[in-house]
Amino acid sequence: MNGRLILTKTSDLVKNANNDIMTENLKIPILANSYTDLSEFDFSFKGIQIMDVKTSFFANYLDSLEGNDEKWDYHEMFEEVVLQNIEEHEKYYAIVKTEPFENFNYREILAVYKLLLIIFPSDLQIQYVLEFNGYDLGMSISSWQRTYTGEYPGKILYLPDAPVSEINEFVEKVFVRMNEKGAIGYIIENYITSYEASHRHFQYLNLCFCLETIVDGRTELTYRMKRNVAILCGTSSFNSQLIFDNITKIYNLRSKIVHGDTYNEQKIEDYLPFLISIVSRTIIELLIHDIYDITAIGRLNKRITTLGFGDRHKISDDWKKFDFNIFTMTTSNWIRLQ
Repeated sequence: MNGRLILTKTSDLVKNANNDIMTENLKIPILANSYTDLSEFDFSFKGIQIMDVKTSFFANYLDSLEGNDEKWDYHEMFEEVVLQNIEEHEKYYAIVKTEPFENFNYREILAVYKLLLIIFPSDLQIQYVLEFNGYDLGMSISSWQRTYTGEYPGKILYLPDAPVSEINEFVEKVFVRMNEKGAIGYIIENYITSYEASHRHFQYLNLCFCLETIVDGRTELTYRMKRNVAILCGTSSFNSQLIFDNITKIYNLRSKIVHGDTYNEQKIEDYLPFLISIVSRTIIELLIHDIYDITAIGRLNKRITTLGFGDRHKISDDWKKFDFNIFTMTTSNWIRLQ
């Protein structure tokens, strides 16, 4: 991917900026906490590329944004503020638009980060954001403290022998389905927010909110939610039953948390790996089936009433099997909670 970078000519950038084509400030998020080379993932269908910030390609990209104003040296500023604070063994990645001043939309940039975190529950985070305030104001750099959960399936993003081509096929298929105004947007935002929670029980509750969204109506909500998730994510009848039983335990603990009852705090730590993985898999399956708003949720509920455990492939004609993360597949389908 790095070798296929296409840059707009500087003269065109200046012209576009002067013609007010860009409707918001150009921003570049910098991702930390990945062992995997994120530049292998292909978002070129949206004119987006992930770049290793230590490469000459990224240096050239920053140089291309300077325009004709010689008072700015963006890469020198980036090197002083960011690169000097990165250890030699650490990997950092920038999400950039290959045509940065043409219809820039930061929500699409963030969607790349969100998709990576959905596929790979991990400590992947945005640690820096570079913001370009036009040719007169230059570049500013925001930063956040680097954090780690220290708990599986947290830690560094790692892709063990999964086919990158399968992931690239998936992200192109579902990217336009990440409707931030629909039910799927609510689920994704709660999932992302769970990583920012100040306490583990808040993370736990945020993830439960995600599962509750996939049920419409007002009756038998918990039972229907458990059944829906079990059918959506279970790879077989056995695994669906296991998921159903695990979510029963998840919600018994949830009830104690929200009602102020005494509960074993260690259970939160024990249950979170499964809960994170099952929400990850639920979002993936909803995106595959194109379930994005409350109307689609209603169709999903109606369809699932006619299906049984192990029938996830029958939910829609658009379904295709995408596993690609052995950690979430194993944890969501084969772990029995105690």
